[in-house]
Amino acid sequence: MLAVYDTNVFGVVRVTRAMLPLLERSDAPVIVNVSSGMGSLAITTDPERFESTLKALAYPSSKSALNMLTSQYAKAHPRFRINAVDPGYTATDLNGHRGTKTIEQGAEIIVRMAMIGSDGRTGTFTDEHGLVPW
Repeated sequence: MLAVYDTNVFGVVRVTRAMLPLLERSDAPVIVNVSSGMGSLAITTDPERFESTLKALAYPSSKSALNMLTSQYAKAHPRFRINAVDPGYTATDLNGHRGTKTIEQGAEIIVRMAMIGSDGRTGTFTDEHGLVPW
């Protein structure tokens, strides 16, 4: 759990803190945190969702923590657009390339949210279909 949290939670805090001075100088600062449907309490407890059948401790709880970081950073920096995204089950080294999406398909929502303007939403959790419940 320490290694997973060091990457998915504490790594995000370290990078965010390091980048804050640059983001503050930007006319349209944006942070996109890559989360997962596995970090959603609503999704992982919905018997209609595949994610509710998976049992794991470190990864899902670290993504839930990342979602909370997203919410709290968005409140602390209201001029920024800070959101979490779920790229979906993307074929990566993490899952032995078993994901159903290509890297390009998974990256689409990340890029879309990175391109939002200063009038875009903030403090949200989004996937390719729209808002995701926390």
